[in-house]
Amino acid sequence: MRVNRKTITLFATAVLMARLAAAAGPPETVHVTYHVKPGKLEEFLRVLQQHHPACRKLGLVLAQPHLILSGKEDGGKPVVIEILTWKDSDAPDSVPKHHPEIKKIWDQLNALVEKRGEKPGIEIDEMDIVKGAIQPKKSNP
Repeated sequence: MRVNRKTITLFATAVLMARLAAAAGPPETVHVTYHVKPGKLEEFLRVLQQHHPACRKLGLVLAQPHLILSGKEDGGKPVVIEILTWKDSDAPDSVPKHHPEIKKIWDQLNALVEKRGEKPGIEIDEMDIVKGAIQPKKSNP
């Protein structure tokens, strides 16, 4: 049986891709709190609504869960909560170096938030889904 270079290259590529997929960690669900500057809520929401679709297009986040909530805090100042699931813990870390279009959105969001007391303008906490939503599956980016 004779094997040509193309077959060997395809096989090696498949093995490498399988190793890379196995090396990636499990999905990472985060709860993001944005302390939006007073008077900037509408602008902030316009920018934020671009974030998840842009990340989905690049395969960085899963479709679900994704939720955006808006409310008030600290004397009526706007606060926005976003819940989303990154495909793995490396996905958000890859943005500054590999995804300038997402980094641009992040820069716009950062310009529209403010520090509140000891809290930074944007707080990010990793969370576990306990109940009430479909558990994310890595195979469904």
